[in-house]
Amino acid sequence: MTNQSILSVVSVTKKALAKVGVAGAVSALAMLSQTSNAASNNATTIPLDMSGMNITKHEIAVMQVLSEICPSMLSGNQKQRFYKSYNTQLHELMPTLEDPKAAIQYLSTQQDYRQILQSIRSWTMSFSKQDNKALCVDLANAEV
Repeated sequence: MTNQSILSVVSVTKKALAKVGVAGAVSALAMLSQTSNAASNNATTIPLDMSGMNITKHEIAVMQVLSEICPSMLSGNQKQRFYKSYNTQLHELMPTLEDPKAAIQYLSTQQDYRQILQSIRSWTMSFSKQDNKALCVDLANAEV
């Protein structure tokens, strides 16, 4: 991915956050990641029924990757706001689930999701640290 396309993606993402909020930005990121470069957990897991949800595994993977990279890039207050926004967003994206984090743990045991997750991680790391931090700050500052 060239610097120009990375900057345009970040610009589009920021505009998406302003217009449609975090849910729209996650969807946009997931769709963009699907067009770019394409760990088992020992905890008890539960089967996940995604019927009735308007979220894709790519969108879930984007949220998971953001939860992995953002906290270390944010200050204390920003980190707290990020976690609040992240948790709110998970519940909005998966409203039929009591515990969306358990659903992500379950998905992490599935081979197809692990491949998607690895693709999203690689795609996200193709951006500069500054671009990723800007996205994390925007998510932390999103109104929930």
